[in-house]
Amino acid sequence: MSHSLYASSDGRGHPIELPDGVTPALDDQDPSLRLIEQIQAGIDVDENCRRLHELHYRKVINFFRRKRFSPEESRDLTQDVFSRVFQAIATFRRESRFERWLFEIAANAFRNELRKRRAEKRDAVEVSINVSPEEGGVSAQIVEPVSQDQSALDSMMKRERSARLRSAFQKLPPQMRTCCVLRYERGMKYQEIATEMKISIETVKAHLHQARKRLIEELGDGEEGPS
Repeated sequence: MSHSLYASSDGRGHPIELPDGVTPALDDQDPSLRLIEQIQAGIDVDENCRRLHELHYRKVINFFRRKRFSPEESRDLTQDVFSRVFQAIATFRRESRFERWLFEIAANAFRNELRKRRAEKRDAVEVSINVSPEEGGVSAQIVEPVSQDQSALDSMMKRERSARLRSAFQKLPPQMRTCCVLRYERGMKYQEIATEMKISIETVKAHLHQARKRLIEELGDGEEGPS
């Protein structure tokens, strides 16, 4: 049996459901709780984050696969979910099971992705190549059809670079990784990151400087880290 998180979470009246075996009830035997307690206490943070990620990764990626995302998209969305989890892990309290909290974050990521895709589709401008620029509403422009092969190649290369960068992010220490996610994926300013993470702006800059060096070393083969 599965458990609904929201009455209408995807905007079309379709509920987001928790995977089988995930229940909203409190459970003192939840194996995640000990790991979270240690992370929140600052004890062996990297190892406990890794173990928590390993414990729940397959459940989250399967959640997105069931929503008909591709394997690549599911991996990217799962990475985003865990980035959000580790960023907000200090705020987790035992009002509910960790898995319920985790899948609420996954559901939010799912809805955000749907909104993003709707916006991209709505904002896309289609101009027929058989219509003159004036008739098509495009002033003094000649619209050239984009090669499908080239577009597919560019898209594939972009996804590959993104996947490598996300994989490199995962190897950074948690606080440094969170700084990178907020800076490079969400476009936040240094002061905004410092406020969000409750650390000094100097610490933010130091984390990003060290992260850039590590990412360049990790990516290698002439690729640059995030700018």
